[in-house]
Amino acid sequence: MSALKPYITLTERGQARRLRKLALNALGQYNLDVTRLRLVTNEFNGIFRIDTRSGERYILRVSLPEGGHIDDHIAAEMDWLSALARDTSLSVPRPVPASNGSLFVEASAAGVPEPRLCAIFSWVPGTDLARHISSANFSKLGELMAGLHGHARDYQPPAGLSLLCFDRVFPFPEPVLLFEERFSGLFPPERRAIYQRTITWVQRAIDLLMNSGEPMRILHGDLHQWNVRYFRGVLSPIDFEDLMWGWPVQDIATTLYDILDQEDYSILRDAFQQGYTIHNPWPERYTGEIDAFIAARGVGLVNFILNDPNPSWKAQAGSFVERVERRLRRLMSNLD
Repeated sequence: MSALKPYITLTERGQARRLRKLALNALGQYNLDVTRLRLVTNEFNGIFRIDTRSGERYILRVSLPEGGHIDDHIAAEMDWLSALARDTSLSVPRPVPASNGSLFVEASAAGVPEPRLCAIFSWVPGTDLARHISSANFSKLGELMAGLHGHARDYQPPAGLSLLCFDRVFPFPEPVLLFEERFSGLFPPERRAIYQRTITWVQRAIDLLMNSGEPMRILHGDLHQWNVRYFRGVLSPIDFEDLMWGWPVQDIATTLYDILDQEDYSILRDAFQQGYTIHNPWPERYTGEIDAFIAARGVGLVNFILNDPNPSWKAQAGSFVERVERRLRRLMSNLD
């Protein structure tokens, strides 16, 4: 019998076939009468739809190890989702316990190089907010984020968990590779100077937050328009996997980053702020504070791509680094 091809060399579809076996092994640890398991996406995490004999639907997530997420991160994610479902009227996915009561499990399969953390959530209907971008919906998105921040003001995750913290420019655990010699071709001197200036700007903004006296709170950490579902006018946040300690301006910046290049960016940003301030004061202390963390999102994504072993990400690195540079220049032009 021939040896299995290395997982990293497979196409996205080939990887998904192997992950499906792992997902089935994970399902064996749950009391669900499953009739069908089908792939939703394998672009980052492996996401599968579960159909059951009773007609209920669920989502199974197989976490990508390269995301750097450990048991403590998933435990905090599940605890906050449970608290949000219990304490608020927000439409959030509800964690589904395994047979032993755990809110996530570990599973493995032949041909997948390491065990994966797996979790099952209630089904969230709708389509990505990215397909429904409008001022009205961005106002709703602002309200949604204000609701998350309002709950997080008093929420405390279980004691003893080691969680990500946005108290540095690169809050995720992967090494900072931007200026290593092997990537020097991606960073000619002028571009390198822009990235270095950005990092200095972001660190200064973090230092000001650290000295502000405002306590950190749990943030979603990744609330862009592909992590929000839209259904009959209701917005539902999903994918809380990147939750971290930080300040509201950092969370807001993450949301705004992905609309930065849209012609109506200013209109959408104003609508978001109007929605947010229905419930909470706008947290930006000075002009440009949120822009600094929009820039932080850009350099963080570049560092992620440089770390990721996936060949498809590597192929995009050159154009992505250049695109982020244009965004950084635009953001910093307001400082001059």
